[in-house]
Amino acid sequence: MRVNRWGQESLCKMTCLLAVATAVVGYKAGAQPPPPKGVSKRAYDLYLQAVRLAQARQEERALLVLEEVLKAEPAYEEALLLQGKLQVSRQAYREAKETGRRLLSLRNASAKGTAWALYFMGKGYMSEMAYDSAEAVWRRFVLAAVGHLPRSLQDEGAILLSQSQSAAELVKRPIPFHPRNLGAAVNSPAEEYLPSLTADGRRLYFTSRRRKPDQPVNPLTGPDEDLYWSERDPETGAWLPAQRMPTPISSHKNEGAAFFSSDGQWAFITLCDRAEGLGSCDLYFSELKGLMWSEPRNLGPEVNSPHWDSHPSLTHDRKRLYFASGRPGGMGGVDIWYSEWKEGRWQKPINLGPPINTPGDEYSPMIAADGRTLYFASNYHPGMGGQDIFVSYLTDTGWTQPKNLGYPLNTPADEQTLCLDARGHLAYIALVRPEGFGKEDIYEFELWEGVRPQLGATYVRGRVVDAATQRPVAAQVAVIDLERRDTIRALRCNEATGEFLLSLPLGRRYGLFAEAKGYLYYSGHFDLVRSDSAYELLVPLERLQQGARLTLRNVFFDFDKAELKPESEAELLEVVRLLRMNPQWRVEIEGHTDSIGSAGYNQALSQRRAEAVRAYLIQQGISPERLTARGYGSSKPIADNRTEAGRALNRRTELLFVQGK
Repeated sequence: MRVNRWGQESLCKMTCLLAVATAVVGYKAGAQPPPPKGVSKRAYDLYLQAVRLAQARQEERALLVLEEVLKAEPAYEEALLLQGKLQVSRQAYREAKETGRRLLSLRNASAKGTAWALYFMGKGYMSEMAYDSAEAVWRRFVLAAVGHLPRSLQDEGAILLSQSQSAAELVKRPIPFHPRNLGAAVNSPAEEYLPSLTADGRRLYFTSRRRKPDQPVNPLTGPDEDLYWSERDPETGAWLPAQRMPTPISSHKNEGAAFFSSDGQWAFITLCDRAEGLGSCDLYFSELKGLMWSEPRNLGPEVNSPHWDSHPSLTHDRKRLYFASGRPGGMGGVDIWYSEWKEGRWQKPINLGPPINTPGDEYSPMIAADGRTLYFASNYHPGMGGQDIFVSYLTDTGWTQPKNLGYPLNTPADEQTLCLDARGHLAYIALVRPEGFGKEDIYEFELWEGVRPQLGATYVRGRVVDAATQRPVAAQVAVIDLERRDTIRALRCNEATGEFLLSLPLGRRYGLFAEAKGYLYYSGHFDLVRSDSAYELLVPLERLQQGARLTLRNVFFDFDKAELKPESEAELLEVVRLLRMNPQWRVEIEGHTDSIGSAGYNQALSQRRAEAVRAYLIQQGISPERLTARGYGSSKPIADNRTEAGRALNRRTELLFVQGK
């Protein structure tokens, strides 16, 4: 099951299976009981061999031995029970259904055997999408299991009874779903799953269990889980051959269930069974510093618990971390929790509560770029019978009732791992399909409109350089919602390349500010009310020196007016901060217009606008002696006034640093 990937279910199911098998035979080393009545010693010895193989997690070999047992003793109930359990564990549901039928046909089947038989058959019918038959079997099972099977299986049967009904309805309303395999550059004959995507959709991270030539393979568990990444060719759009993540992220141990921030500079990784760990699996953090990743650091007891913590997902503003956890205090076995970044540290996690979490299990949260659309997997909400993917939207009154993403995206198998591009149209998922390369492969598909994020988003990709030398600058970059005056993104450029990448929700106007010590800041403007375009920027930072010029791209006036618009305040406060930090400089505030209108009119308008900026700065405490205002009208164009784009560039306010004290 896909939930097995850094989840609890595989270990739990195996533990339960072995406990039952051991209890059935009462087997202890050196104290083997006699064969059950009517079972030959040879068949019994083979059965005990199958139990030992199952205990060693050699399920395939155990099933082969059980075939020999059942050839000799076709009515051996305990052997049939173990066979069915192993078939379910291996997701061989069709075979498990036939085993269930054999159990039901036994003349003297026990009540426990009958309950297990119905369980096996119900699993088989669900896998075949025979939901009417499945519903009938599960109705019998929920009564037959009482007093004979563990409560966890009774609860599962009740859930699957409900799922058989909801699945039948979902199949009647199929959604458009046309997955495309990412190809051999990404996928392999092994398993690939848990994809994570950067905001621009150019880099994909994922977990894989492919063989590595430099490491031996554990004969019981197979190859280790490792993290890989692939980059999309910007010209052809094809994915380039995947590479294993470098040390110290990669090691000789398992690494998986990772989430990479929207700019690819932060990684939250699940590491299990580590000496410094707090629970069975913990969340760790690593940062790309220049060209090297830092040593993964345990997030500590502020986030992790003595139990299982995994499946991280970080909001694009880096202020909230969602994850799945099996800690106490939740609503079910595994719940979705979140921790907020405040005062320089992660806060105590909070259970997301209803309607997201349920008495069942919820895994794999994935928060979209808008920060208000959550995708996750659940085995309890109305679905197709296994782990299905759902979506919920954050409103002013809380999260909406989760919505199943629909059939055939969700199936009777387990769909659990989903990620999206910033726009929210293109999604990536791990699937097992006939045309795949082996086991689970990663596919991409267009997400149908009914389950897309609440708000679309785009991205800004840039590189900050020294204006004179063109060398990279490790600048701080912030994006401010100009109307609300909220900082919605704040990050640091890569110190080796000067690159940054961030997403921006549509429908707002933003100011971008990049700054570094010894430089004038840079301001950019993005109007995403009218546009959903992505932006590629080269951000030149000028040294703070005589003659340096700063263009204020987020200072606004209405047409033919000289009164500052409210959304100008974010930029003007940056100017105030710059001047306070550099009290030795005087500046000339320059107003410029386009060429529409007479020269005299434009000069007077530009003068009034420059004086409006000066007045604001004085009001904020900047000495009038440091500020002069001068309007240049249309006399100093920087672009062609014959085009609207050129005229927009020519309408500007600039600061000229003219004299240091």
